[in-house]
Amino acid sequence: MAKVIVFHYTERGRLPKLSREEINEIKKKFYEELKNYSDVWFNGTFVDEEGRGICEWEAPNAEVVEEIVKKVIGQPPVDGTVVVSRLL
Repeated sequence: MAKVIVFHYTERGRLPKLSREEINEIKKKFYEELKNYSDVWFNGTFVDEEGRGICEWEAPNAEVVEEIVKKVIGQPPVDGTVVVSRLL
């Protein structure tokens, strides 16, 4: 299992301001899709006030995460997806 990070930092990739209802709807869509992937865990999305941030996943590889994001959002992540390892 790999730790996968999806970046949101460019103007196009930043997350827009969303209402609580919009956030809940997106979250619901992700969790529904994750029922098809028993080996993937979504650990959360972390952003600053300007929408820059990351999504953290546990998955076999970055491609699986990109596939899930594309199914739910309609396009792959704009700012990239990487597999990371703990350094410190």
